[in-house]
Amino acid sequence: MRRSQIVSLLLAVIIGFGSLVGVIVAGWVPVLGVQLQGGVEVLLRPTAPADDEQLDRAIEIIRSRVDALGVAEPDITRQGAQVVVQLPGVKDKQRAVDLVGQTAELRFRPVLLTFNPFDEAEFRSAEGFADAYNGSVGEAADATSDAETGAEPASSEGPVGDALDDSPADQAGGPPETVEPPEIIEPETEPDAEAAAPEADEPVEVEVADVPAFTSPEDDLADLAVVLPGRGEPVGYVLGPAELTGEAVAEAAATFNNEWVVNVELTDEGAVGFDEIAARYFGQQVAIVLDGIVESAPVIRATEFGGTAVISGTFDEEGARDLAVALRFGALPVVFEQDDVRTVSATLGEGTLRAGVVAGIVGLIVVGIYMLLYYRLLGIVAVASLAISGSVLWSLISWLGESRGLALTLAGTTGIIVSIGVQVDSNIVYYERIKEEVRRGRAIRSAADASFKGAFSTIVWADLASLIGAGVLYQLTSGTVRGFALYLGLATLIDLAVSYFFMRPLVVFIARKLVNEQPRRLGVLGGTDDAATAAAVTGGPA
Repeated sequence: MRRSQIVSLLLAVIIGFGSLVGVIVAGWVPVLGVQLQGGVEVLLRPTAPADDEQLDRAIEIIRSRVDALGVAEPDITRQGAQVVVQLPGVKDKQRAVDLVGQTAELRFRPVLLTFNPFDEAEFRSAEGFADAYNGSVGEAADATSDAETGAEPASSEGPVGDALDDSPADQAGGPPETVEPPEIIEPETEPDAEAAAPEADEPVEVEVADVPAFTSPEDDLADLAVVLPGRGEPVGYVLGPAELTGEAVAEAAATFNNEWVVNVELTDEGAVGFDEIAARYFGQQVAIVLDGIVESAPVIRATEFGGTAVISGTFDEEGARDLAVALRFGALPVVFEQDDVRTVSATLGEGTLRAGVVAGIVGLIVVGIYMLLYYRLLGIVAVASLAISGSVLWSLISWLGESRGLALTLAGTTGIIVSIGVQVDSNIVYYERIKEEVRRGRAIRSAADASFKGAFSTIVWADLASLIGAGVLYQLTSGTVRGFALYLGLATLIDLAVSYFFMRPLVVFIARKLVNEQPRRLGVLGGTDDAATAAAVTGGPA
């Protein structure tokens, strides 16, 4: 046995089991898909016909939103004109579903007044104020005349000003004392992203169903005053016409700097438009509206921002991140409605995982027993090769899950189980070559070494066929089928490496040290050729 073969064998063992020990010590485990750990599946259907470009763009935005939530390996695919979103392991399922389904245009609207939505009298007065505002503006008024006729809440002239002065919110002293509007301020210091965030109080959740009907989505027009609820706040808002849309936002991120804030970067055009809003509504609230919900209503604290701003307030981490996601990704180009929302429970996912693990173990045991009975000592090599391949594959999946968020799906486990057959085939091709050489009269020692070149050529072409199939599936399909193709391809590549660097030197070692020219120890002899083969090996008569 050559020194290079010994080194190759030792390196294969060290890399295989060393990588497994490394990921175990690091605490890395494969990230599981929605079928294996539970999660949410959302089916979105366009409310109007949409072309392929619009649907593809919508999928990109949805994927960006989900990635911002920290969901590992979401599965977002098209099924005809529908979009299927699978979110594995999400802790707050409703939050994720709500964020995925937001479709309306992101708008910046001035706050005309706030009110208590649980007081029906205040609510009706707020509706009347919005109607009076829209009536005073008139159908032919443009954005400039809107502002001049009373879009600024400080004005007390004209019908809008009168309505504002007499509003129930003014009489009641504005919104409830427990709700403080956030502020938009100019950034003065760099945010300390590494600082430890304090524990935030639980936000007060407001169910829209608990209060009178707000402005409906079909009536939420950009050039009219609207009555909208605040997200997670016991406050209703009467908002003026939209002054700016989400196209003005280039980037937004939630950071912690003594408190949770949202850093906003504006586009060149957006910076100009935002400064105009800041000058017009200095000291007043401007609402950030998405999907008919006021995500935040900060107070403007500067007249010029130079393309950057910080939104501060009583945010917890989740609220700050959600607002940043809404600002960063804005609206979908297609209006969707949730056709179906399915929850895969963690218990069901655990049961599926258990069934997959049991199936894999049973398959390995059956294959191992077959190889040991048929190939004797060579069967040990086959089992050891599977162990090395499994260790490397487990380590690779764990690393990809930790570093890239790649999830192991149910289809992926199927690809891994199928790959067991591919790897065993590689062993069988080599072993059968050895049998042929021995039956031709060659000594087992030389047969084990000489047979590998032809056998490995066959193994390469066979594995190449599997790789081509996996590559075609990965490129031309989507969703769970891609998971099957990915893991089948990875396992096939590992099989090529293990066959060359581990299987070959181990078989040569066994043939030289353990067989002692007794073919039966390799399961070589069989059938009617036993006597002839024995004579060829020993040099005696048949």
